[in-house]
Amino acid sequence: MLEVKNASISAGGRTLFSGLSFTVADGQTVCLTGSSGSGKTTLLRALLGFLPLDEGHISIDGELLTPSSAEEFRKHISYIPQELLLPSEWVSDMVRLPFGLKVNRGKPFSKDLLLAEWSLLELSPELYDKKTAELSGGERQRAMLAVSGMLGKAVLLLDEPTSALDAHSASLVAGYLRLLASRGCSIVAVSHDQAFAAMCDKTVTIAPATL
Repeated sequence: MLEVKNASISAGGRTLFSGLSFTVADGQTVCLTGSSGSGKTTLLRALLGFLPLDEGHISIDGELLTPSSAEEFRKHISYIPQELLLPSEWVSDMVRLPFGLKVNRGKPFSKDLLLAEWSLLELSPELYDKKTAELSGGERQRAMLAVSGMLGKAVLLLDEPTSALDAHSASLVAGYLRLLASRGCSIVAVSHDQAFAAMCDKTVTIAPATL
């Protein structure tokens, strides 16, 4: 279980939010909502251990996230940002890239498994041999979402996963996330998409801090 307890974060000399608490059970999908600038993406960075909390704590299965434990935490987390700018010219290299990272050692890449996951997201196998520049932003997001499914991490963080998608593709993504949740993954997604939020198990609204 992922837990955020009494979290407060400041940036640029102002408090973004304070006293934020919520839990994400194994197999649960939580949507983070709130106005622009409320700190939703900043919270994702904190969950990854790249930004310390001013107050409160973050834990996974009771283990606290600290500067010394951050690297170990990231072994259990997949992250898909809103803008995917991966340093790969070819899609075949792009999808293999996460498997070469230190935190993913021991997780072998399988093209057959990738294409099976792609089919659930209605991605054509022909994309595998294309250049990344030939893919739309939505196709890149779905392609890498399938890679996250292959990695099988305990926690998946996403920033605006449906922002570049039409309604049908957004529904496919929501369905795929439910599949990952059924495998036990805890999912936290930042989204302004009300239809997507309605398909999640729980919505957490981040309200601006009161001064």
